[in-house]
Amino acid sequence: AVLGFLAALYHLLNHAFFKGLLFLGAGAVITQTGTHDLNQMGGLSRRMPWTALTFLVGALAVTAIPPLNGFVSEWFTYQALLNASGTNLFALQVLAPLFAVLLALAGGFAVMAYVKAYGGAFTGPAHSQDAAMAHETSVPALIGMFYLALGTIALGLGAPWIAPHIAAVAADFANLPLIAV
Repeated sequence: AVLGFLAALYHLLNHAFFKGLLFLGAGAVITQTGTHDLNQMGGLSRRMPWTALTFLVGALAVTAIPPLNGFVSEWFTYQALLNASGTNLFALQVLAPLFAVLLALAGGFAVMAYVKAYGGAFTGPAHSQDAAMAHETSVPALIGMFYLALGTIALGLGAPWIAPHIAAVAADFANLPLIAV
């Protein structure tokens, strides 16, 4: 229970960072190109290199690529599900492995979606005049994206120091003994 709650809290914190980063990056791209259509974008990494870099960090994190924060919380989630499958409760013995498989399937779909999103917007040639004329977003927007990208990296690399604190909160909330993470 504590491990599952730790996974949920860590994932909640991670989503605040990488989803915020992805939304800011998408907003910058839409503002500069004037379109929501990925087929009208392309080539933006040359025109918006900092936005491309920070969006890539967010895309790698949301797809749970190590050592970023999305990997850490999904790892805890897998551990919690696999530990739950070893209990005496029949429902957990059946459902926990099923949920682990569904999480893996969702991860595969996330990889496909973000490869398409990043590739469509930032790689290849510009597919419209607006994309060819785009330029880097504003400095305040870049500062926000860099802050979130650094947080995304720190929550991944800093997991050995951060996770025990979140585990303490989870154990205290569940009124259970603290576990080693």
